[in-house]
Amino acid sequence: MPAFVLNGKVFQGEPYFGNFFKTAVKLRKGKNRILVKFAGKYRRKFRFQITPTSKKAVFLEDFTKPDLVPDLKQTEFPIAVPVLNIQEDWLREAKIIVEQTPGKTLQEFDLDPILPFGILKMPLLLKLENSPNEELNLKIRLVKDDVLDQTDFKLESKNLDQPHRVTFVSKIDHSVQYYSIRYPKNYDPQKSYGAIFSLHGAGVEASLLASQYSSKDWAFVITPTNRRPYGFDWQDWGRLDFLEVYNLAVKALPIDEDRVYLSGGSMGGQGTWHIGFHHPSLFAALAPQAGWSTLHVYQPFAMQPSRMFASPEILLSRERARHDANNLFFLENAEHLPVIITQGAKDKTVPPMHARLFQKHLEIRDYQINYRELQDKAHWWDEPRSEGGGSDAVDNNEIIEFLRKQKREIPNSFKIRLYDLSLNDRFYWIQVLSQEKSMSQTRIDASVKDGQLILETENVRSLEIDLESLKHDVDQIQWNGVKTPVSGNQKVVLGEHLESPLAQTIRKHGAFKSVFFSPFVLVIDDDPETLDLARLISVGWWRRGNGYVRILRDSEVSREVIENFNLILLGSPSKNLLIKDLLPKTPAKLNAHGIDLDGKNFKGTLSLAMIYPNPLNPQKMVAFLTGNSKKMERLSLYALPLYSGSGIPHYMIFDLEVKQYGWGGVRAAGFFNEQGKPEKEF
Repeated sequence: MPAFVLNGKVFQGEPYFGNFFKTAVKLRKGKNRILVKFAGKYRRKFRFQITPTSKKAVFLEDFTKPDLVPDLKQTEFPIAVPVLNIQEDWLREAKIIVEQTPGKTLQEFDLDPILPFGILKMPLLLKLENSPNEELNLKIRLVKDDVLDQTDFKLESKNLDQPHRVTFVSKIDHSVQYYSIRYPKNYDPQKSYGAIFSLHGAGVEASLLASQYSSKDWAFVITPTNRRPYGFDWQDWGRLDFLEVYNLAVKALPIDEDRVYLSGGSMGGQGTWHIGFHHPSLFAALAPQAGWSTLHVYQPFAMQPSRMFASPEILLSRERARHDANNLFFLENAEHLPVIITQGAKDKTVPPMHARLFQKHLEIRDYQINYRELQDKAHWWDEPRSEGGGSDAVDNNEIIEFLRKQKREIPNSFKIRLYDLSLNDRFYWIQVLSQEKSMSQTRIDASVKDGQLILETENVRSLEIDLESLKHDVDQIQWNGVKTPVSGNQKVVLGEHLESPLAQTIRKHGAFKSVFFSPFVLVIDDDPETLDLARLISVGWWRRGNGYVRILRDSEVSREVIENFNLILLGSPSKNLLIKDLLPKTPAKLNAHGIDLDGKNFKGTLSLAMIYPNPLNPQKMVAFLTGNSKKMERLSLYALPLYSGSGIPHYMIFDLEVKQYGWGGVRAAGFFNEQGKPEKEF
């Protein structure tokens, strides 16, 4: 049940059968009207329970916490504590108190303000005097004058050879996330090991997946979370979560970066294709199991009203914004990636056609592939591995041995296909600095011959060559027929590269969703309707992305906030001071009669969703979710891209018809060029 409506007001629901979700509501005297929204195609049932309470705020059973490993001698642990405000007023000046023994405070934290009926998952750094040798039983209290709520909080103790959770503070939103890790058998920190990163399927906890592997004597097994068991399908914030875990692991552990492997099953199999093709330089091999071919097959788009009612020109901007999810488009990036595919022939969840499709096209290209289709297996099987424990579905001898034999070799020649530079712009020893047209097909064919580096490219305006990483002596670069002499092992920049803050910021933000890829603040005015929009966004981000959201009034936005955060502006120019100040400094103008975009006028009652470099700090972005009427301000959340594979470009202007016809109600949509102007096609 992804959402419900109470007396005309929308509330976040529980879409994933979780048992920890609660939300605060106020009932009227007499009759209350509740509308429930169903989702999914199998289990048409739900639980909806209303529980009276006199409490002002409570903890929710959704803590993010690590496991204790005595051998690691740790004393500091990031944790996250979720709090539900059950009031019509803000919860301010509350504290979270952690006690190790009754009545003895271990730590005290100030809780961020929580909006009415809002949820905040507060990131905290737990500091202990000594490294625990056993499980730790704590009590957490929520206090404002009196104790509002309290709960037990246990940190379990694990041995180093057991799978255990490690928490970290995400650079995306400063929330606390975790990954699970299984250390090598007979671990020696002086040795160097490989690392198998394994991506879980839909609904699976990362900690559970780690337990399906046995300990290896040659490799770590590491399982990121995708932010939640369903999360983002390993797209967008799921992909970024993987990259954060990868970077943390290779920095903190004795991992040989030439022996890093990516594996995953079902949704995680699709994630293996997606992440592997976009970041081929990171891996020695891929091992997808029962993976969907692409996100838009996993989540069918065929019967969407947008496909039937929107013009091809309007839909083109959507397809460009989400094209990174089309895994097969980037297939040639696997040129130097050995792949082992595992598929059950009786799989009804992910039919074998998906695996066979990749097998066919990888073999056509004569890439390195080992295809395993097991005639008596379905989507998952619980048989134990033939030796050493673990589950045969993921920890199969043939898969593990295939991976163990692979080692990354930095190639002297390669072919790469890319699209969105904000996703990844670096492949082996080449970095694409800018495209001739952003968010468009880009190709590189690089080879070394007779001391000459030959580059044939499409849609590349400027690039950088790292001659030291190339590890091959060259004295000349020939780029699309133009020769440039070089010497030494320096980095060489070729082409025309715009260095203005405006151009750099636009280049780093390929689509609307990217404004949420780094720390952001929701900025509201004093209108209760705007406050309600902020509640929907913040609660949704917590539930879907295990996220942390800051909410400030327009008058509270300081210079420090402007310097360090992307701003998400909600409300109207007449009430939100920042919209009033900043929107006129962009190509968009809003008035009661319509919206003007760079001189082109769109008349009517309209919503505007747009991101643009912040005029007060061009190195950060500002997002506008607004409209020229109260109804259209609220409808602007139609373009909120906090889901996997969203297709919202830099700007979108739309009317009420989106409720019935999807993108058939979009009047204009597109991208800004590096000069900050709408592309000519709009």
